[in-house]
Amino acid sequence: MKIVHISDLHLRHHLLGTAEIAERLSRDMPALLSAVVDQVAEEGADLFVLSGDLLDFPFEGFGDAELEAQGEADLRLIEQILARLPMPVVLVRGNHDHPVLVDRVFSRLSQPIEVAGYRVIGFNDDEGDDHQPVRLGASLRRFKDALDDVGSAPQIHVQHYVVWPERNDEYPHTYRYAAEMRDQLIESGHVRLVLSGHYHHGVPLFEIDGVYFSTVRGFCEAPHPYAVYEINQGKISWEERAV
Repeated sequence: MKIVHISDLHLRHHLLGTAEIAERLSRDMPALLSAVVDQVAEEGADLFVLSGDLLDFPFEGFGDAELEAQGEADLRLIEQILARLPMPVVLVRGNHDHPVLVDRVFSRLSQPIEVAGYRVIGFNDDEGDDHQPVRLGASLRRFKDALDDVGSAPQIHVQHYVVWPERNDEYPHTYRYAAEMRDQLIESGHVRLVLSGHYHHGVPLFEIDGVYFSTVRGFCEAPHPYAVYEINQGKISWEERAV
């Protein structure tokens, strides 16, 4: 099984301006995402994963009808680009996304799917107090149900935030109760791969007791990287590529 993983576009096209952090090249994202999609479509893969921060939606724009209309137009632009892919797409939202707009355009893409003998599950989580990510409500129930499903195919979990390792020095990128989540993933015996974004520096693929964790670097920053994973007889390898 071959998986392409991209994260943190921070795209703005219809939305005016760009991200506050200059290195995040929001206005270059439509062309660069389109280039990746064309590259992936030509090379082939079984699954395309986009793990959050599709947009750089301005926080002050929540409730502003004009900005929300621009944000939805940007999401529709991403939808049109992704529609060119010949493989399934799994997508979750991030902390710079407008949850209502992402759910309106992409809710179907976070639903569990079966791909090449694996069950791929997306989790839409949010930041809690002090910006620390938390898993609550329907997302927590989905997590527990997946781990308790004795008849499940091997699972791949997709979320925006970092499950493991802890990366909280500059900003709280890692879930509250992350160590407990890690232990639950390992002890379940069902999970093979855990994919995250959010932490733009990235964490290369590593393995703990048969569970692989990977945090892809932010695509919005040069050299605009994405990750490609190969699963072969339960073993997982990876490489980082760029547009």
